[in-house]
Amino acid sequence: MTATTPRAPRKDQLRNRRRLLDAACEAFGQHGPELVSQLLDDLAEGAREVAASAAEIPDDWEAFRAVFTQGCALDVAGLHLFDALCRTSPQAAEHGRRIGAELITPVTERARRGGALRPDVTAEDVAAFMRMADSAPNDDQRRLTHEVMLAGLRHDRAERPARN
Repeated sequence: MTATTPRAPRKDQLRNRRRLLDAACEAFGQHGPELVSQLLDDLAEGAREVAASAAEIPDDWEAFRAVFTQGCALDVAGLHLFDALCRTSPQAAEHGRRIGAELITPVTERARRGGALRPDVTAEDVAAFMRMADSAPNDDQRRLTHEVMLAGLRHDRAERPARN
């Protein structure tokens, strides 16, 4: 067997790549933070739809369950892009946190007020648990992770020790 050397890109491919990079530099130079915010908002649209649907569910726990298990409506590539965009600047990180709070806080507060969710769990906790569950490598493990976490989050109405 003889090793083949990789073929160099064609001149038109190089020219097109250069044009794309030049356009990206100009766009980000003029509108970078705005573009990142718009991309984050666009990526969060599916989660907003889940949250809106959950708000219509009469049962507090089932509404919480819907957001917890379906709220991250992105595929793996979308999740990575959202996380990468949030790391581009402190403003982007704050925008990402605001999006998460907008989607998770209402259903978390509702479930806690209704007595379905442990009283010591915050929306920030729920967001962290959702990220953990959504990082599972396949659908079966993600489902199991959701179920185990939900079992631990459900308020069993027995007294639980307060968190420090």
